[in-house]
Amino acid sequence: MNVKNSSKITIFLMLLCFVFCFSTVADEIPDIESISLNGIWKFKADPNNVGINEKWNLTDFDDSSWEDISVPGTWNEGQNVTIPAWNYDGVGWYRRVIDPPKDWSGENIRLKFMAVYLIADVWLNDTYLGNHKGGYTAFAFDVSKVIDFSKPNILVVRADNTKRPYQIPGASIDWWNCGGITRDVFLEKLPKVYMKKLFIKTPNVSLQKSTVKAEIFLEGDPKLLKNVTIKSEIFYKGKLIASGKGKNPTIIINKPKLWSPDSPNLYDFKVSWNVSDKWVAHYEKFGIRKIETRGTELYLNGKKIWLQGIAIHQDYADMGSAVTDSAIRSDLERIKKLNSNFVRLGHYPFSKKYLDICDEIGLLVWSEIPTWQNSREELASEQMWNEWVKPHLDDMIEQYYNHPSIIFWSVANEISQVWGGAKEHQEIVNYIKRSTDYVRSLDNTRLVSYASAASTGGGTWEYLDVNGKPLHYGWFHSPNVYDIGPEVDKIHNIMPNQPIFAVELCGMSYPDNHKGYSQDERFSVEYHDKLLRVDMQHLMIRKDFVCGVTLWTLANLKGGREKGTYGILDRERKQVKHIYETIKNLYAKDPKLLIIDSKTGYKHGEKMEVDLWTFNRLEKGIKGCKIHWWINGKDGKLAEGDFVTDIKPDSAKKIGTVSWQIPDNTSGFHSLLCTMKDSKGDLLFINDYYFDVDKPEAPGILWVKIVDKDDNPLPDATVEIGGFTRVTDVFGRVPFLLHTGRYEVTAKVKGKMQKSEAEVEIGQTSEITMRF
Repeated sequence: MNVKNSSKITIFLMLLCFVFCFSTVADEIPDIESISLNGIWKFKADPNNVGINEKWNLTDFDDSSWEDISVPGTWNEGQNVTIPAWNYDGVGWYRRVIDPPKDWSGENIRLKFMAVYLIADVWLNDTYLGNHKGGYTAFAFDVSKVIDFSKPNILVVRADNTKRPYQIPGASIDWWNCGGITRDVFLEKLPKVYMKKLFIKTPNVSLQKSTVKAEIFLEGDPKLLKNVTIKSEIFYKGKLIASGKGKNPTIIINKPKLWSPDSPNLYDFKVSWNVSDKWVAHYEKFGIRKIETRGTELYLNGKKIWLQGIAIHQDYADMGSAVTDSAIRSDLERIKKLNSNFVRLGHYPFSKKYLDICDEIGLLVWSEIPTWQNSREELASEQMWNEWVKPHLDDMIEQYYNHPSIIFWSVANEISQVWGGAKEHQEIVNYIKRSTDYVRSLDNTRLVSYASAASTGGGTWEYLDVNGKPLHYGWFHSPNVYDIGPEVDKIHNIMPNQPIFAVELCGMSYPDNHKGYSQDERFSVEYHDKLLRVDMQHLMIRKDFVCGVTLWTLANLKGGREKGTYGILDRERKQVKHIYETIKNLYAKDPKLLIIDSKTGYKHGEKMEVDLWTFNRLEKGIKGCKIHWWINGKDGKLAEGDFVTDIKPDSAKKIGTVSWQIPDNTSGFHSLLCTMKDSKGDLLFINDYYFDVDKPEAPGILWVKIVDKDDNPLPDATVEIGGFTRVTDVFGRVPFLLHTGRYEVTAKVKGKMQKSEAEVEIGQTSEITMRF
């Protein structure tokens, strides 16, 4: 037996910081001590599935010829291992040595995997521990009677990521099913009585007083359990504020700090129980918040909320689905920086690390099981329900219950098949009813939904709290993006008292593929940009029954069956499409100025007409706002005008129509630019609309990059060209779409100003850098 174990095994006490932050009891011990089993394991692919017959699972098997692989990780990417192809799906074997501390002898020992994709079989010292189906949730085995303290222990894992029908995800998916041990692995020592489950609920929420209820489930020595005493304490920033007793305490918090995207206040819930002469302590973070619907609107903590968000996959270049902690944080902070208040984690339960950060920075979450486009026959299968669907729901809800960021449980994605709002096949209706009923039996504090494409799903919507809709008009669902408004109106007319939530709005593009805005060429950045502009703004003006919009996706992904170029960033998070600026602008703080168009291509003699709307989620209005608009073409400014309007609280309102008779002496790329200022002249919002006259013509794109003297990017710098001001993104860059010409560029950073000039040529991309 020869298993390389180059990584140091470190023992750490979970939640050690609480010793210093919170009140403790004499002889108090943490509820878990852990050893990380991350690091270098031995690996061998098994495409012919011979491992069992050749006894690769046994202790005395010679694995000296096997290759090293990093855990967590995936064999499909970022590893120097031999597999039949980069997109190999099949069986892979892992082996390593465990050498537990001698003083753990006689204790409760648990082996815990945070995720293995997709099916895991596990052996320790020739003993088969069991099987786990589902590649996105944690599972554990009691190894107290199997682990040996007198010699090295051999741990073996067989992972199988084969795509098959009658499992979730099934035989065909549009993300890559990265195989292997993709999340952390631990060996854990538990006390004689330990925490099995803890559910923290906040059923009554107000700024004056809120109720916290807990359900505490302990497990362990039956004799000790009979005499256990349980205490609960709630802390805010280290200060004890309330307490309770028993397995099901109800605790009142006076003047609570509520959790929301704007104020993501987190409390610490401490459960203590006695084991012999010691006290065991378990800590968990939670937030006080309430999510609900009232008619066609969504409410958080008693206030209306509009969701504007980004969807992501757990996917990154050179990592696959085994995304590092720093990359997870970077992605979520980028999303938050775009002024998003929501993230769709699709289409499966993400690593708990994502949820911890969403809790911390204030991002609302849609969490879903990977029932993705499964067939009617699969959805009706009792075997699939019992082996895959129900366990996925159990795992997701139990493991992620206490995360305040999660407001939606989703039971499926795009399984519905009947268009036009007509009733779905009965197998699909039955699945949605059964799964949503089951979710509510586990958790009645959150909203339940699923993603039903476009107008599909009739007959299932009545079982949903919110009608989750991927709306891909102009791409998957119809050739015309402008169908989105009338089609959403039809859905609303069928279910007039239910909120509609656009959980996917997408196109695909390659960063260097530029065409005219009227060309509607798939995979061009301009068509991708047009789709998102139309989708988002045509839905925003329907805020009376549409409760939010979601961009699909933050970054390109390695697709299973599609090209996967949905992102506003590339997969490496290095290259930015100018669509990033569109989303950043439309997601900027309210009030917003929206441009509602019906086409982007015009002929000489036609009128270019677009409607201007204001969109305001604020509880206060603004009087005397001035909107100035102007149209630019190849000869500079061609027309301009103004509107004055009052913006009402919580409203979407049409304020006027920009109408321009197109002359015969202009052609190609044009832009309509708009600014909205308050009565004092302070800028509230900008917006733009791009169109072609007579012929399609790709715009000139000027990227302005603002850096410091060491070339570090400077986000939030203001850049002005031709009276139009934008703000740099997290990369210190901002794009302007322009005609051929020489332009003065003015940049400001923290009170300092610089001017420069840039040449732009129509149809070309250029960049200038300004240093501060």
